[in-house]
Amino acid sequence: MLVLGDRKDFTPTYDSLSNTDPRRKRIQDVISALKNDQIIGDSIPFDRWPKKFRKEFDCLYRVRLSDSDRLLYTITVDHRISKKIALLLIIMHHKEYERLFRY
Repeated sequence: MLVLGDRKDFTPTYDSLSNTDPRRKRIQDVISALKNDQIIGDSIPFDRWPKKFRKEFDCLYRVRLSDSDRLLYTITVDHRISKKIALLLIIMHHKEYERLFRY
């Protein structure tokens, strides 16, 4: 599976993590698993999704990076190239995640 990061929300946060940050290592492990077609993390129930995600995606997954950080991603298919794509959407603090998903 091809793995891409959202340029607006994911990439700036990921790029700001130092090479020694354990979250960066965890994200690299997630990327490696996704490249090998392994679904990692938990599927988020559709009824919990914020409206902005409902309009754009068919599935949404959450990966716990640390006690305080979460990674959201989706999987889609690019029919032009007939390839599955994992799009890493955002890295967020757990409190922000709770607000967004109304927990």
